[in-house]
Amino acid sequence: MSFAFRKHDYNLDEFERCPEHGCIVMRVVAEAKPVCLLDWLNENAAERMVRDVILRGQGEYDLPAVILDNGFLLPVKRAVDVVTGNSQGEVNESVLDWRVTDILYLRGDNQEGVAVELLPDGSEADDDPGFLLYLDLQILTYLLFDAEIRKYEP
Repeated sequence: MSFAFRKHDYNLDEFERCPEHGCIVMRVVAEAKPVCLLDWLNENAAERMVRDVILRGQGEYDLPAVILDNGFLLPVKRAVDVVTGNSQGEVNESVLDWRVTDILYLRGDNQEGVAVELLPDGSEADDDPGFLLYLDLQILTYLLFDAEIRKYEP
């Protein structure tokens, strides 16, 4: 499986910011309603199940990712086991059929990003530990741009 996108180096400081979350807001044409990255992720990923995992080295773009049950792709930079705090670095098939339970926007000193929490189906965050997947913000920005531009271009 391969994905037809190019990784861009967006300057995130050039984007409008969501007043609620502090994340980027995408507006592809002047008359378009701005779209908050976190709202877009919640709409497409919240409570969705992991149906496939793409390991590093599979596909032509070397993109580790999880594919959700609606076909939505989450590009993974790093996976962390919440129990041990150990960074596996890579996502693997152990998260198949797990669900996205939380989406977090992280912004700190000279860094920002998005993390999603995955838990086994039927479990609660306080009862069962899961994984945190730190997502590739540059690729997420591109995917949001692509989704928005498709609304205006055939």
